[in-house]
Amino acid sequence: MVKFFSNMILFLSLICISMGQSALREKVNKGNEYYYNEKYTDALNSYQDALVEDPQSPEAHFNQGDALYKLEKYDEAIEAYQKVLASKSLKMESLAYYNIGNAYFKQDKLQESIASYIKALEREPGDQDAKYNLELARAKLKESADKQNQQSQPQQQNIEPSEYAKKLLEQAKQLVAQRKYEPAYQLMVEGEKRDKTVAAFRAFTTRVKDIVDMQNL
Repeated sequence: MVKFFSNMILFLSLICISMGQSALREKVNKGNEYYYNEKYTDALNSYQDALVEDPQSPEAHFNQGDALYKLEKYDEAIEAYQKVLASKSLKMESLAYYNIGNAYFKQDKLQESIASYIKALEREPGDQDAKYNLELARAKLKESADKQNQQSQPQQQNIEPSEYAKKLLEQAKQLVAQRKYEPAYQLMVEGEKRDKTVAAFRAFTTRVKDIVDMQNL
């Protein structure tokens, strides 16, 4: 197993076969040689040849996913990695979920990416690369939410909150201080139904919702 930079942000894993059928091992390792020389189409062809030898080979499926990832065929890469999840090896499952997270990240599917990194860490809690990429995906998701909030902010500034809305915000902030994010979010949502001026604090409500969504992953 080799770890290396796939770019300046994400790590990708590659599997080598040291034991097993000689024909399968030869084709997978040949694919790895192509891969390291950045001949990703040739690598993909070698991994596909290996799968002819053993259609259930988790190593061949895994490295097939890596080649597809490099060719920017992210959905196909995810399909290949998903075939590794039946390997009955927590280590390989962790690596597969990790690279699935990378593929989702490349497509800006940040919720799916975060969920995949969490599954990788459930199987390998000490994986520092997965921890790093998880925080990276969470930071990018927050950045995206902040931008949306900024775009909606001018409209919200035109709303003058009522005394009820101000008191509701204080109650919600107290709940957040106690880490009761779901009740705080529901308080603001229900409050806006009763008093439209609660919309003046929608940026706060959205930030709380982001935290709730992350907790539910």
